[in-house]
Amino acid sequence: MKPTLYQISVQPRHLRYMYFVDDNYDYEKLLDLIHINQSIWGGRFNPIVPVIKNKVSPEYIQLIKHYDPDYIFYSDNVDPKAIQELRLFNPAGYYCIDDKPRKQDISGVSAFYFISTLDPNTKLLLPGELWRSKSSLLSFYKTNFGLNKSRYHHEFELAKHHPQILIEAKNIKELNEIIHHEKPINQVNLSKLNLNTRIVRNLKETSNDSVEIVISKDKSSSQDLLYFWNRHLFECSSILYATLDEIDELCKDKFFGGLLYDQSTRNIIEVVSFTLTDDEIKSLIETKFKPIAFNTRFTHKPIASFPFEVLDANGLFERNYGESTSIQTLISEEGLVQLPKLSFTDEVGFFPQMWALDVTIKKGSIDHLAHKQFPLTTQTQYVIKGVKGRINLRRNISVFIHNQQNPESTLEITVPQFSNLIRQLIQSPVIHGETKDSKFLTVGPHDDSNKLAAFIKTFNSSFDTIDDFFTDKFWVDLFEHLCTTESASGQSITFKRLVSRCEEILKENGVDLGAREKTFLNKENLEIGLKATLKELCNNKVFLKGFSIKCTNCSSYFWYPLTEIDHTVNCKGCLERFEFPVEPEFSYKLNDLIKNNIFQSANQRDGNLAVIRSLASIRRGSRSSFEYSPQLNLYDDYHSNMPCSEIDLIGISDGKFVIGEVKHNSKGFSENKNKALKGIVEIAKEVYPDKIVLACYEDTNGKLEKAKQGLIHLFTKWEYQPEIETLLLHTPDYFHLSGHRYFYY
Repeated sequence: MKPTLYQISVQPRHLRYMYFVDDNYDYEKLLDLIHINQSIWGGRFNPIVPVIKNKVSPEYIQLIKHYDPDYIFYSDNVDPKAIQELRLFNPAGYYCIDDKPRKQDISGVSAFYFISTLDPNTKLLLPGELWRSKSSLLSFYKTNFGLNKSRYHHEFELAKHHPQILIEAKNIKELNEIIHHEKPINQVNLSKLNLNTRIVRNLKETSNDSVEIVISKDKSSSQDLLYFWNRHLFECSSILYATLDEIDELCKDKFFGGLLYDQSTRNIIEVVSFTLTDDEIKSLIETKFKPIAFNTRFTHKPIASFPFEVLDANGLFERNYGESTSIQTLISEEGLVQLPKLSFTDEVGFFPQMWALDVTIKKGSIDHLAHKQFPLTTQTQYVIKGVKGRINLRRNISVFIHNQQNPESTLEITVPQFSNLIRQLIQSPVIHGETKDSKFLTVGPHDDSNKLAAFIKTFNSSFDTIDDFFTDKFWVDLFEHLCTTESASGQSITFKRLVSRCEEILKENGVDLGAREKTFLNKENLEIGLKATLKELCNNKVFLKGFSIKCTNCSSYFWYPLTEIDHTVNCKGCLERFEFPVEPEFSYKLNDLIKNNIFQSANQRDGNLAVIRSLASIRRGSRSSFEYSPQLNLYDDYHSNMPCSEIDLIGISDGKFVIGEVKHNSKGFSENKNKALKGIVEIAKEVYPDKIVLACYEDTNGKLEKAKQGLIHLFTKWEYQPEIETLLLHTPDYFHLSGHRYFYY
């Protein structure tokens, strides 16, 4: 038996935040939020979304749906339910940004750590005692170049081996000239390095070399400021922001023209404003910018609406500009994984800082590894111990490393058994970053679950094989005939009779067997193919080898397995022993396990086959991962043997938690006043599945679709509505009648 391997891929990245602020949010508070974000690794690309009367505009929804934030913050006047009901994100938590004290800090890794990756001769722009300055441009330089009023110890420690340009009250008037001539690296530049987020594009409105300057009439409106910040989510080269008063002051200095020239790549700068009129912008270009232009052309760029439409799918891949993925292997479900170092520093220190690790788990053997994905409601601390985390939208695990709280160099990983994972998903799902205890205290096997599991195991746990046989009408008819036959020799068939039945079906379907030298559709090839298929079924114990023989005493026919055969045989009728006949023909009996999953009695079908085929269908539609559980009983009382509910179908497909109700005939969904549908809704409102599947073998009068509409109605006004899918199982046919299970060559 091949050992089970677990391949663990770990990639460090910056924390990703998203902010929702009401449309009247204080300008200075918004500016402070911007300054905080552009001081941390990757922070320049955290969206800040305006909310009007607890509604997010459709344009912003189309933009932010491409992002996967680790944390979401909202302002005082925004109801977090308005964000949660978008069903776009799965953050580790939702926090009010205006709480005092705030329940969660906006943290990250200081952008100054990237100084270590620069050439030692690179000059750095750093503040001296700028707080002494009375300049009206301090806000402009902080917003666009990250120049704070005060010096920070860690900035000087990290930059001490580089040439430093200190800006103080005495030389702030020469700052435009300094930036133009010296071209120093600043904090905002550093915050854009080693990016791991999405940059989208609109081929009409944006390009990777576009440069804009956004001008706000004054500080009474945040519209221009929000555009300046979120415009960077679309491709561009550079974007600056200033108020009209700041522009008036800046344009008195000819070196501001040089600063702008250095920003442009095509010698074109587009001027954008939502608060200035077209005439005011044209006047600004003529009277302010043109006199100081350094070979730069300024054009007015009118914006009809923002955010722009995301038009190019090629712009949606995540940028991965620096941190590499480390791959480690475990040979059991439990082990330690080495914590990868950040590429730009050996140690994060000075003050509390955080970053993320994206962890991907693959399970299998040396020659095959299957992706293991998790539902959004998974508690990550059951998998990766001792660190906070979440399930990201790729259905992998993201954990957060705190430089002071997680000093260890390893992560302890326990890959949960599927049964334990399902138990957690049902008993205590994680919703909006918080664990919610459901009313289901424990789970247990359903009466039919053991025989269903044994059935699947009989087919070597291969849903593809099950699907092959149970969508093939020839084999389905044969299995059902052997299940319901009243033949004295039991549910068995000889190879000769198997070939004869197949020849009859081939003829009925217009397939005539020919000569061996003319066509592969010949009897010899048919016998070889059926023998190979029968061997496969016998190896899997679907058919049992034995003999159907006649007692010489009472003339009764009975089937006997090989284990009961000797020189003499004990008759199952008269109980007398008789001589085993000479050269009897082998007879193959259908395993009772198969029969019991198809029929409860000769006239009553069992629901297990419909469940099995439903699982096979979901498995076939899964792209990268699929796991399942047999039926489960749910209990709301530890001391009761009576379940309060049950689930027919349970699985995880591509990380989505799927539950379902399965009937042989769709009429069953509406029986007893829709009892089955009401039951699955009650369960869903406790366990929060991604998808509910309604499946049946036969659909009578369109009742399957009616059941779906009934389910949708029962979920009306519930905040966490799952996807609802109907599944009418494929009617067995003769499509593969000339395939490899019939003709070997």
